[in-house]
Amino acid sequence: MTTLALAAAALLLAGAAPESNFAPDPQQAALAVAWDSANGRARLRIGAVLGSDELEHATRSGLPVRVRVRIELWRDGFFDDLEGSETWTTVLLYEPLERQYVVRPPLGPARRYADYRAARAGIEAEYDVSVKPSREGNHYYTATLEIETLSLSDLEELERWLQGELRPAVSGERSVSGAVSEGAKRLLIRLLGLPARRVEARTPKFRVE
Repeated sequence: MTTLALAAAALLLAGAAPESNFAPDPQQAALAVAWDSANGRARLRIGAVLGSDELEHATRSGLPVRVRVRIELWRDGFFDDLEGSETWTTVLLYEPLERQYVVRPPLGPARRYADYRAARAGIEAEYDVSVKPSREGNHYYTATLEIETLSLSDLEELERWLQGELRPAVSGERSVSGAVSEGAKRLLIRLLGLPARRVEARTPKFRVE
């Protein structure tokens, strides 16, 4: 199975995907994390990362949007120590029969919205960070947010379909042929012009007594 064939089939599944790349609103920070010393906790804010016509078009075309967030707490020193981390994923998808947008948060039931703008507001919000410093010293947080419309698992299942394996892919199972690496698949997502983005943020160093 060649990458070219995989790309052609992915284009068919994705529909008429726009050629331009996803671009966030430059007037608002895409991601920010801050330490609240008064309350002894950190807060994460997701900005206008979903605000593009390309991303809305991809969602309405049937591609689920995955927003993955990873937050790490580091203790500053001669060698910085990772004190803790948390990772979660929120999924945004469109249900054409109900004409509703559905947001599936990492915890709790799915939420339904009548339009894309309202669904965005359900994700672009502030969140409490659960991981906290457990000892004194200088610390800082880092945060990473990734947006994908066509995940690696989607491409693995597509590859199997192209090879004639009609059964649904088993969750977590690796590619049958192993011909297309994860790096090639990530590149393929971008070559297809599908909205994808990675942003990072970091707090200034703060001291915990």
